[in-house]
Amino acid sequence: MYEARLLRLREVPVFSLSDVAQIVSGKGYAKQLLRRMVSSGEIFRIRGGLYSFHDDLLLVSTFVVKPSYITSASALHYHRLITQIPRDVFCFTTKRGSAASFNGEIKFFHTEHFFGFENRDYAGFRIPIAEAEKAIIDSFGIIPVSVFEEAAEGIKLPRILEYVKRTDKSSIIKRVGFLLERNGFNVYPALKARINRRYVLLDPLAKKTGRRDRKWGLVVNA
Repeated sequence: MYEARLLRLREVPVFSLSDVAQIVSGKGYAKQLLRRMVSSGEIFRIRGGLYSFHDDLLLVSTFVVKPSYITSASALHYHRLITQIPRDVFCFTTKRGSAASFNGEIKFFHTEHFFGFENRDYAGFRIPIAEAEKAIIDSFGIIPVSVFEEAAEGIKLPRILEYVKRTDKSSIIKRVGFLLERNGFNVYPALKARINRRYVLLDPLAKKTGRRDRKWGLVVNA
């Protein structure tokens, strides 16, 4: 019977209406069946045509939009580098930003810096999660600096320097360099050639005023 084949969909984080239609031989009946299973709590509807047996935002997130990877506070909490538990899941993708929600929200952000992640074990699956160093770089403008600055002591300095240089973006280089220096790392000599003198906010989400740091070209507002 098709029930056994449906239950095999537990073996994937996310499945689609089309997947079910192939099992039950018809999209019309598949829609009815899925509505009934959602209503009974057997499965969860993520968004248009996508479903899961798993009530776990982190698990399903990168299967909703492909390609994508988990980053920012979500990745830092996975690596146990921050104590705050994020309610939402943050993902970077090469596609345009969008969102999905059930029991929280999966937030997707477009990036041109699609690197610095690897597949990690989670809940019996392998999912793409940013390395801690890239998660810090990705966090500016997404969450307040205060949330992720505590993770600085757990990073690998050569890796974050490699990644921040790879972005080749002065505003990111200045912000990361300043925070590393504030946390005891002597990185200015390695980064100063890539710093322009146009002032930018340290935290794009905070107040627009603060002391000016001429060395790093920053308005220190956090």
